[in-house]
Amino acid sequence: MRKAIAVAVIGLAASLGLAATVLLAQSGTTAPATPVQLTPLNARTGLWQTTTTMKYSGLPPQFAAALKPTTTYKSCLKPKDLSPNNWTTKGLGVKCSTLTVLKSTATDIDVEGKGCSVGGGMTGEGRGKFHLADTEHLTGSMDVTWSGSTPFGSGTVHSHGDYTSNWIGATCPADMN
Repeated sequence: MRKAIAVAVIGLAASLGLAATVLLAQSGTTAPATPVQLTPLNARTGLWQTTTTMKYSGLPPQFAAALKPTTTYKSCLKPKDLSPNNWTTKGLGVKCSTLTVLKSTATDIDVEGKGCSVGGGMTGEGRGKFHLADTEHLTGSMDVTWSGSTPFGSGTVHSHGDYTSNWIGATCPADMN
C-alpha cells in the first residue's frame, strides 16, 4: 500500500508537470476570476524526454527513503495537445476538482490544481510554473501539499519538483500514439 501511495504522490506532481509540458490550456475547469488569454506554448511536436527531481518534507524517513528523487520519462506531444481547449494528464489516474491555467503565453505557463485525489485517502493541491526557453527546451517547478490518511497516519506532506524537458525528435514510437 505504501508503494501505491508513493506512486500516486509522484503521479500527481508528474501528471501536472507532464500536462504543462504537453498541453498548455484548460478545459472543463473552473475559470480564474480574471479572464486569461490562453496561448499554447510554442513547442515542437514529437517525442520529449522529461527528468523530474523531487524533494519531500513531512514524510516518515523509511517512506522517504523508498522514493526515487529523480525520474525520467518520455512523452509524445501531438499537434492536438497544443490546442487551447485541450487538457490531459496522460492517463496517470489523478483527478482534480479544478485545473486552472493562471498564465499562458508562447513561452510561459502557470497552472494550479485543487482537490486532486490520488487515492488511498490522500488529496493534494499544487501550483507549477514552466518556461519554454526555445521550441525544444522546457524547465519548470511544481509545489504540491498533500493531506489525508495514509498507512503511516494522517498528516501533511509537501513536495517540490523541478522539471527539465527536451525535445528528442519529430517521430514518436508507435506505442505512444
